[in-house]
Amino acid sequence: MTKAYGVGAKVSWSWGQGRASGKVADVFQKRVQRTIKGAKIVRRATADNPAYLVEQEDGGKALKSHSELEKD
Repeated sequence: MTKAYGVGAKVSWSWGQGRASGKVADVFQKRVQRTIKGAKIVRRATADNPAYLVEQEDGGKALKSHSELEKD
């Protein structure tokens, strides 16, 4: 089983030619859907690959799977 990141953990992910980062705001271990900037985002989270709602410093939000993230 993957060790999930906790709320408040600093994480980053590949974004275009660089990286984006933020803090974990919520953790999900089952299917989750959120509308972010008008787009419906779905992650099929499990205990082995949880999903995270990440809040960025600029106020933006992202819904990411554990496999997409690295802990900073």
